[in-house]
Amino acid sequence: MIENIDYSANDILHMLKELPDACCLFEVLTDPFGTVKDMQFLFVNEKYASLVNKPSAELIGSTYYNTVANRDEDWIRLSYQAAFMRQSVINRTYNTQFNKWFEFWAVPVYKKGFCAFIIHDVTAEKRKEESREIISNSNNVIIECAKLLSANDFKKGIKEALKTLGNVLKADRVYVVESNHGDVGEIYEWIDKKSGRGLPTKKDFETNDFFAMWNRQLMGGNIIVVEDTKEIINYNKDVYDDVLSGTISSYLVATLNDKKDIIGYLIVDNFALNLDINIREVMESVAIFISEELKNYTLTKGMMYMSTHDVLTDFGNRHSLNSTIHLIEGMDTSVGICFIDINGLKQVNDTKGHEVGDELIVEVANTAASVFKRKYCYRIGGDEFVIIIPQIDSNYFYKQTEKLRAKNKKNTMAIGAMWQDNSQNIIELINSADKLMYNDKASYYSNSNDRRHEK
Repeated sequence: MIENIDYSANDILHMLKELPDACCLFEVLTDPFGTVKDMQFLFVNEKYASLVNKPSAELIGSTYYNTVANRDEDWIRLSYQAAFMRQSVINRTYNTQFNKWFEFWAVPVYKKGFCAFIIHDVTAEKRKEESREIISNSNNVIIECAKLLSANDFKKGIKEALKTLGNVLKADRVYVVESNHGDVGEIYEWIDKKSGRGLPTKKDFETNDFFAMWNRQLMGGNIIVVEDTKEIINYNKDVYDDVLSGTISSYLVATLNDKKDIIGYLIVDNFALNLDINIREVMESVAIFISEELKNYTLTKGMMYMSTHDVLTDFGNRHSLNSTIHLIEGMDTSVGICFIDINGLKQVNDTKGHEVGDELIVEVANTAASVFKRKYCYRIGGDEFVIIIPQIDSNYFYKQTEKLRAKNKKNTMAIGAMWQDNSQNIIELINSADKLMYNDKASYYSNSNDRRHEK
């Protein structure tokens, strides 16, 4: 049989005193219209008195507004729900004075017009929740960028990854700058259409040594976080005054690495502060994925370049020439062909060695490239070059050819040039230019003391 126990008011108050959380009882004070104006303390435990830094004796009998400085205005609203509507309410709030999160219960007690508040410090729990959220958000960004980089070709993937990173960081610009042994290489960037205007350009990178400044800031690390660019005055006042001031207020830099070598930098301009991600972890992780994709892209690009170009002269090779011929044949456009052969290369190789012969090849190639753009030039044999220029005017083509002949003061080149207004018979045109070159070469040997008919 359960015995009914009648607890006294003092018993109840004693129980409340022993609560592990801060607690207080109020009588809610209203105006004649029923609007809550204040709350009068009827009881506080020591934990609550300590929380508001007031003695219990000073609080009891006083009102909430008159005694509590760091008060939560929501309490007045919630006291009405608990005291008059007789509803229990749970709420969580951040107190700026204590830099803590509190969860409190407003509960009806005794009779209408009375309520109690129980306050629980949930700062540690909140920090754990925030930490889990930050970890989750950071991982999601990293995974998304990794997917974009691996799922697309490099240029498309890097653009999408930079855009994703820019949106998450609420930045004005996110970009990658390649470092070719310390020189500025390719730049891949995403810019916010509204806020990304007027930011430093590639020319600014070429005229200011940003790499040296960043490396100084890195101090051997991989990440730079600059929340206020005024600190750059300590590193490079000229860069701050000439480039950053008025345009870049904050930036992030992460190195792109190939083992111990820095192959580039991932940079974020004007990012938002207090984001729900771990900026350092995101930047460092995304930089690792970009580094791998950049290395693969550079390697692939290099292999493709070597398959279509002559290493010695940086001209297109025979494979590249055939591709160009096939392309131009279907264009039905004017085209100029210049055939070049080096005079006396075999004799140079035989008497002075192949290194000197290679120097002669490079010299002739550079001379041709100084007249006709390098992209139109092809090396198709040891001493043979073909220059194919589509969509060129006849007068201009022959003017450039004469310019090349004028530069041939040492008679190192035999030259044959042909132009026609359509490219449908380009092979015949190349053969005709080749024959003219042989005529020029024959003329060179007939006028030379060396009568050996060397090609």
